[in-house]
Amino acid sequence: MSLIEPHRFTPHENGHAACVTLPGLHRDTHVDVLRIGRGLVLAHSHFSPAQRHADEIRRPEDQLILAFNLSGRMVLIDPQGARHEVSGGEGWIIRSGGHRLHRIVEKGDGCSNLVISQSVQMLTPALSHLLDLALPPGAPFRRLRLPVPGESALEHLLDGRTTPAAMLRKEGQCLALIGHAIEELSACPRPGCVTGDTELLVQRLTALLAERLAETISMADIEREAGLSHVTLNQIFRKATGMTVFEKLRALRLEAAERMVRLTDRSLTEIAGDCGFSDASHLSNAFRKRFGSTASAWRKNMRQKL
Repeated sequence: MSLIEPHRFTPHENGHAACVTLPGLHRDTHVDVLRIGRGLVLAHSHFSPAQRHADEIRRPEDQLILAFNLSGRMVLIDPQGARHEVSGGEGWIIRSGGHRLHRIVEKGDGCSNLVISQSVQMLTPALSHLLDLALPPGAPFRRLRLPVPGESALEHLLDGRTTPAAMLRKEGQCLALIGHAIEELSACPRPGCVTGDTELLVQRLTALLAERLAETISMADIEREAGLSHVTLNQIFRKATGMTVFEKLRALRLEAAERMVRLTDRSLTEIAGDCGFSDASHLSNAFRKRFGSTASAWRKNMRQKL
C-alpha cells in the first residue's frame, strides 16, 4: 500500500496545472490537479477499473475537502476505522486533520471524482468554529445533500483554461460549492443529526434544476440527489413553491427561454435546445399556453415595446 501526499505534487503557483501518474499503475489512472488560488486546489481523479487500488492518503492538517463522485465507487476508511463509500453521484465533506486515510477502489469498479480542497486557515473564525462542531476529530466525514455539479458546471471547471479571467471564474465556482456545503452543515452542525431545513433543500434542488435545463432529468435522479422519495419531495416543493418538482422544472425552462427570446437574436431552435424543449414547435406551444402567443410573436411584440 503506497502513501500518497497530494500537497507534494500540487503546483506551487496559482493557475498552474499538473497531470499526475504513479509508477506501476494503469495508464488510465491519473489525477489532473489545478491550483486555483491561495489554499484552494481543484483535482479530477481517474482510477482505472483494470486493477485494484489501495492507498494511504495524507493531507495537511488544516485542509477541508469536498469530494464529488462522478462515476464508479471508492471506499475511504477514516482514522477511527469507519468505512465511507463514495459512489452514486454523492458529495462528501471531509476534515483531514493531518491523519492518514485509506482509499480502496476495487478492480472492476473504477472511479472518477471531483475534489476541491480548501485551507481552513482561509476561512473566518466563525466558519472554523462551525467546522470544529460539524467535523470533529472523531467524525471527520459527512455526506452532503449538495448535488454533484452538473455537466455544464463540470465542463467549465475542467475546460483546461488558465487565463486570469478563467481562473477567477473557477475560483468563484469552487468557493460557491464550499459555501453551499458549509451552509448545509450550519443547518445541522452536530454529527449524526438530520437537517430539517426544507427551504435550503428547495434552494439546492432548484439550483440543480436551473443548471441542468438542457439535460434529460428523471425523478429517480432527483430522488438520488436529495435522498428523499418523490412523494416527499413533491410535498416539500408544493408547500414552498406551489408546484411539484417537475412543474418547477418546466417553469424554470420557460423563464430561461423567455429571457433568451426577449433579449437575444438566437434562433428558436437553439433556444429550445438550451432550455430543454424538444424543438422550436414545442417551445412555441409552451409559450402559447403561458403567454397567449407563440415564441416568435412574443419576440416581435417585445421588440415593438422597446
